[in-house]
Amino acid sequence: MVSGSSRAYKLQLSDEGVALFLRCHDRMCRAVGDLLPYGSTLLVAVTLLHRGTAEEAASVLLEASLDRLGGKKIRYVGTSCALSDLIEELAQKIFQTGSMATRPQVWKLFLAAIFFMQEATDAEIVRCYRSAGLTMRMDRSER
Repeated sequence: MVSGSSRAYKLQLSDEGVALFLRCHDRMCRAVGDLLPYGSTLLVAVTLLHRGTAEEAASVLLEASLDRLGGKKIRYVGTSCALSDLIEELAQKIFQTGSMATRPQVWKLFLAAIFFMQEATDAEIVRCYRSAGLTMRMDRSER
C-alpha cells in the first residue's frame, strides 16, 4: 500500500451495502490481478468520485437508492491518511454546488463513492488504483 501512515475508516452499511462493497472489491482485485486490502477499494472509490465534477458527485449523493446501502453494520477498513483530505475536499466541493443544505456526512460520502465505483470501467479502476500509488511492493520471493 502507499507508504506513510494509515488509519481505519468507519463504514455504516446495510446487507446490500456490504454486498456492493464486496462486489466492487472483488472486481478491483480481478482487474488489478492481485489480492488487495479492503481499504484500497475504499480509497479508489473515493478517488474516482473526487475526480468527477461536483455536480456529478452531488447527484450521486442525492440518488434515492443510496439510502438502501446505509445501515447498522459497522465495518472499519484501513487505508492511507490521504483519504481524509480527499473526503474533506469532496464534501466542500459538493456543498459549494448549493444542491445540499448541509455538508454531506462522511459515512454517506463513502456510500456514494462505492455506489459510483460500480459504474466505472475496469480500465478506469486500474488507472485510478495505479495513480493513487496503491501498487503493492513485491514480495522477496517474487524478485
